[in-house]
Amino acid sequence: MFADANDSTPADSRILPNYSLDDLDKESLQQYRQLFAIARPNHPWLGFDDLTLLEKLGGYRKDRETGKEGFTLAGLLMFGKYESIIDNVCAPDFFPDYQEWLNDDPDARWSTRIYPDGTWEANLFQYYRRALPRLQNFLPNPFRLEGNTRKEETSAHVAIREAFINLCVHSDFSVNANLLVKHVKNTFIFSNPGTMLITKAQYYKGGQSVCRNKSLQKMFMMLGAAEKAGSGVDKILKGWSDSNWRSPYIEATLRPDIVNLYLPMVSLLDEEVKNGLIGLFGKSIIHIKHNWLHTLALAFTEGYVTNERLRYALKIHKADIYTLLKDMCKEGFLITEGHGRGTKYYLPTLDANIGSNVGSNVGSNVGSNVGSNVGSNVGSNIGSNPTKRKSKPELRAEIIKCCSDWVSLEFIATTIGKNTDYLLAKVFPSMLEEGLIERMYPNTPRHPYQKYRKK
Repeated sequence: MFADANDSTPADSRILPNYSLDDLDKESLQQYRQLFAIARPNHPWLGFDDLTLLEKLGGYRKDRETGKEGFTLAGLLMFGKYESIIDNVCAPDFFPDYQEWLNDDPDARWSTRIYPDGTWEANLFQYYRRALPRLQNFLPNPFRLEGNTRKEETSAHVAIREAFINLCVHSDFSVNANLLVKHVKNTFIFSNPGTMLITKAQYYKGGQSVCRNKSLQKMFMMLGAAEKAGSGVDKILKGWSDSNWRSPYIEATLRPDIVNLYLPMVSLLDEEVKNGLIGLFGKSIIHIKHNWLHTLALAFTEGYVTNERLRYALKIHKADIYTLLKDMCKEGFLITEGHGRGTKYYLPTLDANIGSNVGSNVGSNVGSNVGSNVGSNVGSNIGSNPTKRKSKPELRAEIIKCCSDWVSLEFIATTIGKNTDYLLAKVFPSMLEEGLIERMYPNTPRHPYQKYRKK
């Protein structure tokens, strides 16, 4: 807490005693210079020797108060040899890890992994060079022109790069946790050790930058890969919005302190969601207001929506979200459960009484928003399940595949498209009893940071 609170002396500016140029990887420094020259070809720092360049970047520092000078934590983390980095004086728990979990077999391990295995100098710069291209290769790369120049990079590529840089510059390297990037089916997960230095609301709002490791931030900035203006979150949200994927979201856990950023690469209106909504409300539902459609899609895929969830998914004021939910309930698109902040909003499904109410309400009130055929479509379709039902073994297999590592209930529900309440009440009890999965906090089932993994 004291280290994070002292903004004038960031954690990564700490001078490490008894380190020399021999502890740095010369190849990393050379490759960094090359990327620096590409990003800023006329920059005056490019003419400096290695030591002077490191001093400009914050990798080497002189303390005017004590007279001490030497390489900093940032310098070693970015360019150091791995054995020098994990020395007790530097960052003994440093472990950059990248994993791809893309096998269809739920019992299989990762299909690809990049980690300190002795075949490369596992510093942050080499981690960036190896892992980021693999992440971006999984993104669609449509052909487009800017002027007469072919542009390969999309806003989604920018979003992934910002997420990766955030992982590196906001990590607390004194915490016993790994830097982990995981690519599971249709989702990228960035896990960095430490706590958030701003609130979730400030994070999603953007425009505020509180950096734990300012020298590392400067080093990535010189490559054109980071900014100090607090716009990184905006770029992440924009990249996913431009791709019409489900909104990114974050989770924070304590002991160990870890911040997880989830980037679901799943369309808000994939075929299953689209067909489900059409089954409920008729074909005209696809042409209603964007925020209404976004809300219905989230409710369909995640089981329900809340005011707080929509605050992070829709770029509108919380008062407007309240009005939106009120109007959608009035028109029969949503039904409520609970009161106040705990109110949940569900799609009107599986209940004949709700079906008849929605059929008449939508038919008489929605009008131009949905079309005159909605009432009859809802009345006839509301009693049937809009999605393909999964057998018990299929559902369990999907859950086990999600739980290769500790994951939240929300992540499981979002990934397999089931209601969190349904999973807790109907599925998890038997799986826990049979030892198929386990809780992170077994003695506190309702722990606010509860997570699950396969045994």
